[in-house]
Amino acid sequence: MRNTLVGVVLALVLVAGLFAAARFGSHPSQAPKPQPSTAQLAAQIKPDFIGEQTLGEWKLICGPARELPRAPSNGRTGNSQGTAPREAPPPPGWKIPRCRAALGLRNEHNPKEQVRLTFRQVGFKRILALFLRFPPDEVGNGDVVTVQLDREKRPFPIRSCAAQFCLAIESIPPADVSTFENAKRILLVFRPTSSQKDVAIAVPTAGLAESLGVMRRLDK
Repeated sequence: MRNTLVGVVLALVLVAGLFAAARFGSHPSQAPKPQPSTAQLAAQIKPDFIGEQTLGEWKLICGPARELPRAPSNGRTGNSQGTAPREAPPPPGWKIPRCRAALGLRNEHNPKEQVRLTFRQVGFKRILALFLRFPPDEVGNGDVVTVQLDREKRPFPIRSCAAQFCLAIESIPPADVSTFENAKRILLVFRPTSSQKDVAIAVPTAGLAESLGVMRRLDK
């Protein structure tokens, strides 16, 4: 009798196991969806995008569209001193470029402070410009920072220094934009004021081309 009861119990356990396997085996766990690539994320950004989006190592930041304020005019194109007329105003509906690609880097010489790189389009013709912002104790007015793109070197002189930062700004000719987008290696080289040796900071290139491409598309 005892052996019969044990056999019945084992049979019930086997049946329950087979039922559970059939039930849960028919619904296998779904694999996690693959994350979109940087190019896919960039393509998904809509023309009216406002906010921040990380693209690779870079951050795309876009604000609301704004038109350039127009100065009051009395119908004259020059002034009473007979100087040449000013540059023609932008066409109707022209908007101030509203997007920028930004990145903050730290260096071993001064790890508490960031060196900030910002690309944005400027002027009526929307020329790309690179802004380099340094802590005020890192460089001085008139110092030259070198941006190395693979084997090419470009000087960026420090234009001004304030209490909180020093700034270098250089426009990039349209024909040279691809040099930045296609660079495999970018270095920021400068000599801190308190050192006799140059400091080289590697600038991540992942997401830079996509960020600049979205900027052109949204600020065209």
